[in-house]
Amino acid sequence: MNNKILLSVLVANAAFSGIAFSEETKKSMQIEEVVVTARKRDESLQEVPVAVTAVSTEEMAANNIANIADLAKIAPSLDQREGRKQGAFSIRGVGQVRINEVQADPGVAVYMDGVFLARNDSQLIDTLALQSVQVLRGPQGTLFGKNSVGGAILVTTKDPMDAFEVNINSKIDSLGQRDFKAAFDIPLIEGKLYSKLTLGTVRSDGYAEDVDTGAAMGDDDKILAALQLLWDIDEDMSLKTIAYFNKQNENIPPHYCQQVTLDGSLSYARAPGRTETYNEACSNAEALIGTGKVSTENYGGEFTSTDALFGATFTWNTSVGTIKSITSYVLKGDNYSDFDFDATDLLAIRNTTHVRDQLRRQGVFDEDGSRYTLGEELQFSGLAFEDKLSYTVGIFGSWESMDKQLEGQASTKEGWIGFESLPGLPSPGMLCSLGGILDEECLYVRGVYNAAVTSYDNTSYAVFSQAAYDISQSVQLTAGLRYSYEERKINIMQFDAETIPPILGVSLPIPLPVTIMTETQFNMLEGVEIALSRGASENAEVDFERLSPMLSLSWNISENIELTNVDAMMTYLTVSEGFKSGGFNVLQAGIGHYKPEYVISTELGLKLDAFDRRLRFNSAIYNSDYRDIQVVVADIPSLGAPEISTNNAGLAQMRGVEFELTWLLRDSFILKASGNYIDAEFLEFDDQGIDPITGDVTTVDRSAEPFPFIPKFVYNLSARYTLLTSDFGQFDLVLSRNARDDQFIGGDAMAGLAQFRDDATIKGFSTWSSRITWTPSDDGKLVVALYGNNLTDKEYVATGSAVYSGFGSNSITMGKERNIGLEVSYRFD
Repeated sequence: MNNKILLSVLVANAAFSGIAFSEETKKSMQIEEVVVTARKRDESLQEVPVAVTAVSTEEMAANNIANIADLAKIAPSLDQREGRKQGAFSIRGVGQVRINEVQADPGVAVYMDGVFLARNDSQLIDTLALQSVQVLRGPQGTLFGKNSVGGAILVTTKDPMDAFEVNINSKIDSLGQRDFKAAFDIPLIEGKLYSKLTLGTVRSDGYAEDVDTGAAMGDDDKILAALQLLWDIDEDMSLKTIAYFNKQNENIPPHYCQQVTLDGSLSYARAPGRTETYNEACSNAEALIGTGKVSTENYGGEFTSTDALFGATFTWNTSVGTIKSITSYVLKGDNYSDFDFDATDLLAIRNTTHVRDQLRRQGVFDEDGSRYTLGEELQFSGLAFEDKLSYTVGIFGSWESMDKQLEGQASTKEGWIGFESLPGLPSPGMLCSLGGILDEECLYVRGVYNAAVTSYDNTSYAVFSQAAYDISQSVQLTAGLRYSYEERKINIMQFDAETIPPILGVSLPIPLPVTIMTETQFNMLEGVEIALSRGASENAEVDFERLSPMLSLSWNISENIELTNVDAMMTYLTVSEGFKSGGFNVLQAGIGHYKPEYVISTELGLKLDAFDRRLRFNSAIYNSDYRDIQVVVADIPSLGAPEISTNNAGLAQMRGVEFELTWLLRDSFILKASGNYIDAEFLEFDDQGIDPITGDVTTVDRSAEPFPFIPKFVYNLSARYTLLTSDFGQFDLVLSRNARDDQFIGGDAMAGLAQFRDDATIKGFSTWSSRITWTPSDDGKLVVALYGNNLTDKEYVATGSAVYSGFGSNSITMGKERNIGLEVSYRFD
């Protein structure tokens, strides 16, 4: 049987009549069964002791979900930083580390047809020929190839059909969205071999325009293709293959600056040829919020990627069990992912594309990087003890090579940066006056350039197992164990930069890497790039291993106790551990590394069907002890050179509750609600910082900070009404509201100080969306939908980061304005 989700939809019967229903009609008015594969076998959602949200492609369409990032609207405890072009998911507060860094493992594992997608920038899968998506919450490792501390997202594509069929879908909206997709089901050998070819383009005009260049920021420009083959070798063996291609050439999302404090080391920074300081450029950028314009660098700012995925799943049902092999090869060609970290057009920090172009212009380095991952997972599943015991054992291997990955940053377009003032130092004008220069402004000047080409080789091995035993008809015990081994190798080649300006200045009689220059001298550096050269290479290697257990006890209460109006009720208690490998920091001073992180999660869940299966309520409460958390920090190790790295915070605790409610009020009217509340706090967080003046390493206790990027509560409410007419077909109307609480976005210790926490917190918001779908005939060949997002045109901050020791500002991404769209689908057979 092919894995699928049976859509929870309304059954079309007489609408809103007051008649007494027959038993057959009452049965048709039940919420239908949902089949999930969270435990590597087909099971009813209501009987599996796992917190899982299962969404079909039809339900994704009903909720205006364009890619799996949008699932955060309806899946409890799933979060993704809106507007980002990387996945970087978190579940229950676990995940979202270093979204722009290739070397960091994701906290939430994403699988496409069983193939693990190893990096954040490959996780955002478009809804191209998808059958369903399942979101599994809590540590997942005893049944999956790759361990994950937060959870897993299982993406399943539609199998090729045994009959010829063509499905065409087109979408346009008021923000310039124009998508087109076509899927062709073509049987090749009757009863044996089937194929599906899917082609698509995703394009949009973005949602902000650069004031200087007119570039469409946050635009879409993708070409997608997938070829699937399904070979029924015989009644016991099958082979399913997929080849998936994706090419993107887009601009990064729009970032806006919000000025908070003038105490940042870059607050009074200048670029050659520019009169304004960073804080003035920030204020100018902030003034553009709400205008549809943005002020960003006029160079770089790219998100480009070429991806190819090849997967083959071989299944063999034997007399003693099922053998499954999942073989995969994932290739990513030349790719760049910039980030407007300063959110102005003045600086070039985190603009990797610009760094690449500088290296090429100077003939220092012009090679393209590449990445590939080869994976193999072998599973065996079976039954024993008169089918009371079901079990799965497996082995997993992954070999990943990331060759010549460009990392690092420049400070300005040329690499030269001037300071009208610096904390702890006398005014440069005062020093100039002592030297007899009285008629011109003076600046502290230095060159700041930190870039490297890095190659990574990552090897992962695992042995995993899980077994479920029916102690009685209503009680089941599940236990699992996983052994993980992770090896990380790195080779890094730093680039040397000549930080002394080629224009005559005055060296300071103090040990600081700065020069005093007049404004005229500094502006003469405009267009004069800092001189670059290849530096030394360095290698490092680390490995990690871990034994991770899980234990779960479930009780089908309704099997033993008869409860009024209760059709089925099950509860479970699960304790599990998640493990995520450590990795490397590429620093100006060389190679650093961070340790693995661990989550021990205790979860109590309840699943309930009631009132003749017209009401479904699933809920879970959990407690997670989160140790050695990998957190992103921003340090200022040298003047004007913010450095982003990952540190291990000591300990945090997450406590939360999540729920999903489906209520079939009548045969044509259904209400849904989902949401979560999380209380996350650091218990220990000793961070290391570097004093920007003395260079001394200091220890900062950051345990009092709010937990970053996690709203305390999120909820979604929706109502769906189905209207059947005899002359005009079927109409489905969906109205939904999504609400999110405040989020702390602090990225350094200064942002976490009590006096700055409100500034480093983005406010909560709620948005409304709707969809009206018209299916004119019973055959369902034509479907027309009118949809709208952010119907009230709410202006809100979607996400951001706050680094005050360096910038003294927030870099924020605004949510999309109201957009209205039209989607048309047609099926030929």
